Amino acid sequence: MPTGIEIVESFTRIKSFDNTKPPDGIELLLQAVNSLGNTGLMIVGDLRVELFDYVPASGNSKGRRLEVWEIELSTEEHQRAHWNEITQMYEFQLGADLSVVPTGRKFILAVTYNSPLGEHLQTECVLDYRLPTGARGAA
Repeated sequence: MPTGIEIVESFTRIKSFDNTKPPDGIELLLQAVNSLGNTGLMIVGDLRVELFDYVPASGNSKGRRLEVWEIELSTEEHQRAHWNEITQMYEFQLGADLSVVPTGRKFILAVTYNSPLGEHLQTECVLDYRLPTGARGAA
């Protein structure tokens, strides 16, 4: 059983899934970790992914909730849809209307895993949404 879940921050980002402008969602890479720190575990259960405004210089950096996604990982079909055999991680394309979100903002991406045994694991990261200099509509 996993003892933790981790967002793979170096690959999780706001992006355009069909390479059009503006970005239309978040690509989330997630891995489960066991008590020895080993990754590459498959998990069964449900995930709740939430996107919050980032509140700087605050004891609680989560502001207003902007989006929520419920993801089921209970069947073989669900596993095949999200598990990457090569990277040994889960990959999720979370659609969102980000066209109204100004660039130069930070967000909190929070994930809660609920196992069939009633266990709950949580993780979160800060997403920085900035356009490269001279670019429009790419993240």
